[in-house]
Amino acid sequence: MHTEVTHRTTDAAVVIYVDGDLTTNTSPDVEADILEVMEDEGKHLVINVEKVNFIASTGLRVILSLGKKLSSKGLKLTVCSMNPSTKSVFEMSGFTKLFPTYSNEEEALSNL
Repeated sequence: MHTEVTHRTTDAAVVIYVDGDLTTNTSPDVEADILEVMEDEGKHLVINVEKVNFIASTGLRVILSLGKKLSSKGLKLTVCSMNPSTKSVFEMSGFTKLFPTYSNEEEALSNL
């Protein structure tokens, strides 16, 4: 199964759309795709996970790694549009304490 990564750029941030699950098999490609987008952008990152139903520990590692890279540049990573399953994984892993989460993209962008 392939997980698709698309994006759009706003004045303040790059919004990443992940369509598919973040598994052991898909996470490395998702990370590479996001890093390629981030390479030329000095902007905050909003990851929209509306179409993600499952996040494995490798997917969490990708988000943690991206967050550290952005933080070292004084930039933020936020996550938005979680479904109940995704939100549960973030809460149980403590990621909601590490990264701001918002119910939708508009809210995430307005809080950067």
